Amino acid sequence: MTDYDVLIAGAGLSGSATAVALSRLGLRVALIDANIQPDSDSHEPLARKGFENRVFAIRPAIKSFLTDERLWNNIAADRTQCVTRMHIDGDDRKRLTLGAHDAGILELATIVESDNLRRSICARLDDSVVRLQSEIHTIEQDPGFVTVVTSDGQISCKLLVAADGANSLVRRQCGISVSERNYKYTGIVANFTVERSHRDAAYQWMGAEGVIAYLPLPGNLVSIVWSACDEFAQQLDEDVLPKELAKRYDPLGIVDLVSGIGRFPLRRVLPQTLARGRVVLVGDAAHQFLPLAGQGLNIGLADTAKLTELIKEHGLEDPGALSVVNRYRRARKEEVESFTYFTESMHDLAVSRSSFCRSLHDFGFGAVGRVGALRRFLIQKAVG
Repeated sequence: MTDYDVLIAGAGLSGSATAVALSRLGLRVALIDANIQPDSDSHEPLARKGFENRVFAIRPAIKSFLTDERLWNNIAADRTQCVTRMHIDGDDRKRLTLGAHDAGILELATIVESDNLRRSICARLDDSVVRLQSEIHTIEQDPGFVTVVTSDGQISCKLLVAADGANSLVRRQCGISVSERNYKYTGIVANFTVERSHRDAAYQWMGAEGVIAYLPLPGNLVSIVWSACDEFAQQLDEDVLPKELAKRYDPLGIVDLVSGIGRFPLRRVLPQTLARGRVVLVGDAAHQFLPLAGQGLNIGLADTAKLTELIKEHGLEDPGALSVVNRYRRARKEEVESFTYFTESMHDLAVSRSSFCRSLHDFGFGAVGRVGALRRFLIQKAVG
């Protein structure tokens, strides 16, 4: 008999959410990570903390999944913000506005801090999920099960889920190669107070010097995400960043920087396959792409939602069966690849200094602005 039905490598947001969702199906689930965080209730209450600079725009379909799995129940609602419109600007181009009402929905997304979401998910990690603080050394697949050798011994499972990030050890151990591209851009994140009310709207500017997004937070706060060239990004300290933003794109009137500045490299990581044998990839282990559409975590949680659905329908006896793994691979391939190359193409066109690329970029946005059906299609794809 195997030790667990499902072993999940990586206790981040995607891994923890997967552990909770699969344990709710009655499966024997374990979560393994060398750095599993302590229980969230031992931390300082969120109300005493300023807003962190790492936030996510959770699309409605994913919010519904989190709600159904009771992973949204412990969210501090007063620290979330709905988005009903997105204004997209550019160099010498007419503004394109995407509104929730265009698609007959109430909101485009809900902005939530990473820590707020993590606490809500971790609050659902009860005794039905075994938590193992250990490192994975080797992985061997046999007919019917997977053997994982860790720093604390040997574990067997019917299905191994790799949720261990963009540099996934599990993915490497299973011999899954990846297509990589270093975009030579850095993501800059920080929070600001602003003069004018955002009125539930997000703002995005796409130009030759990168892409700048303003995401609304409660009150007079916004979170900015700027994809800037690596060399220039290193110059954007606490004194320089507000001035450079104000020169390029300042739709709401920046007042003060009220958080630290976060930086993360931007690159493509696209595995050749999302499953091999009895191993499946979810979250950043399965994909990493540009944050242009704000879809990184959404796509990762969509992995979890699809895996949960397929195991419920086909894999309660054996969650690592081919009937589950092959369906998962096929189901996730299209969305992962389409978002990877869509965000890449849009970013490349936006930052290109070629007049042809600029014209093509502006023509595309103009067409979306003029044709209601295109606008609705784009919104529906974005919200899931």
